[in-house]
Amino acid sequence: MTWLQDYGLVLDVAICVLLLTTIGFAAVLNRKLSELRAARGEMEKLVADFAAATDKAENGLQALRDSSQDVGEGLAKKVDDACRLADEMAFLLKKGNEIADRLEVSIAASRKHDREEPKAAAGLTKQSLHRAPMSITKMERKAMQDDPAAPVSEPAKPSNGIAKLAKRKLSRSDSELMRTLQAMR
Repeated sequence: MTWLQDYGLVLDVAICVLLLTTIGFAAVLNRKLSELRAARGEMEKLVADFAAATDKAENGLQALRDSSQDVGEGLAKKVDDACRLADEMAFLLKKGNEIADRLEVSIAASRKHDREEPKAAAGLTKQSLHRAPMSITKMERKAMQDDPAAPVSEPAKPSNGIAKLAKRKLSRSDSELMRTLQAMR
């Protein structure tokens, strides 16, 4: 049994070493837990700041959605107005072109009439003046029957554009009218 006593002493020393090691680890753990408890206030503040930033971000996103919806509606209204105005402008442009074409035809007919009037007036007699309203074209037909070699005047054809009339030699008022019509196009 003496050998047991010798081994008992070794066992007691081993238990003491293990207890001292456990006490050392407990002291280190206690120090770290104290640091964690001290940092807990900072962690709570950090979590509160994070929650506030999250709320601000959510409010900002909602405001952004609302403003983008308002801007989208405003943009859609402006696009509708622009389309309506574009349609009106297209209609006005079409009507303006029709009026310009009618003016071209009228100007061409007027010039043709002005060129033919002196010829027709020279062929008029007292009798023909009393038989008014005889048209110049009837007189031209009569002249053709009398003289088949005489040139036949053609009715005024509508011009395909203002540019064709502008190339001709025009009076001052006619050229101003042409420039105005070209500017309108």
